[in-house]
Amino acid sequence: MIIDEQKAENVKLISDLYLSGQSVIGIIKELEKRRIFSATGKEKWCKRTIDVMLSNEKYTGDVRLLKAGKSEIQYLSSDNNPAIISKEAFEAVQIENKRRSNMVKDENGWQRKNEKYSSKKKIKNK
Repeated sequence: MIIDEQKAENVKLISDLYLSGQSVIGIIKELEKRRIFSATGKEKWCKRTIDVMLSNEKYTGDVRLLKAGKSEIQYLSSDNNPAIISKEAFEAVQIENKRRSNMVKDENGWQRKNEKYSSKKKIKNK
């Protein structure tokens, strides 16, 4: 696998912006302000694209493989490809993503938190 250095820099930038407190929408605005096009060459970034990039462990050089069929068994292939971001940075993004989520699982299942994440301030749910 050959890494496209410009696209790799974009992956690092997105991770860094997220860890510095930017929301996904804020990241999209920053990328568009800097005139950084998506991997497919589009001027407009899709929110889902950023979400997937922030949760894609392949950027650390690892890949998770599923056993054939409908089995829940997974295998982790470490150092499968060159890393673009460190495993530590990736884990920090996952922790931050969980912290920002407005859903939490308890004994009753999934519930909404009383507060929502905002890159500007905390917002109370009504």
